[in-house]
Amino acid sequence: MTWWERRTETRRLRKELLRAFPSTAHAAALPALKLVRPSGSTPRGLIQGTWPAITFGGETLEVPGRIAVAFPRHRLEELAPLSRAAAGCIYTRHHDGYIRQRALHLALSQDVDWSAPFLVQLLGEYVVEISTDVHEFLTGAAATHPTTVRGLQHFVEANPSFMELTRARATSYWREYYSRRYWPMQEYPAIRALDQLERGLG
Repeated sequence: MTWWERRTETRRLRKELLRAFPSTAHAAALPALKLVRPSGSTPRGLIQGTWPAITFGGETLEVPGRIAVAFPRHRLEELAPLSRAAAGCIYTRHHDGYIRQRALHLALSQDVDWSAPFLVQLLGEYVVEISTDVHEFLTGAAATHPTTVRGLQHFVEANPSFMELTRARATSYWREYYSRRYWPMQEYPAIRALDQLERGLG
């Protein structure tokens, strides 16, 4: 791939990732997206589809299933706090589970409503340590992150089909990998977190 083709692909990738954020978050997301570069082994960034259409604040968002991009760990400190949180949201879609977990904590470093779709999406995945982190965050979120809580509540109400699919995926992972470790199913961290969200966090 020539440098021009790589530049074109990088621009395409960043443009697609911007569609994961509502317009109110674009100012924060754009500096974070400037750090996004496809990894050497996957020049096209490997965006593996999007989950079903979701809405936030009346806008339709397209959050990717997985991305294979370089993680700019040494450049994140260059970002303003809100942009660092936006970077965290972006990298919760990373193909590496350890990076997704680190990115989650970046996403939660600021009290913003637009992190909600990324937080919920993590609950339909297989890394139980990440689900545990989300569950623990939700337990005290009303006091520490009231804006994030409002975003989560709005997201849950606006996207019942997505919530149903996320619960179905969490249930499948529990049944396949975690039913011996967490019994009954309501003890599984992802299910506990989804129950919290659907009961309300206020």
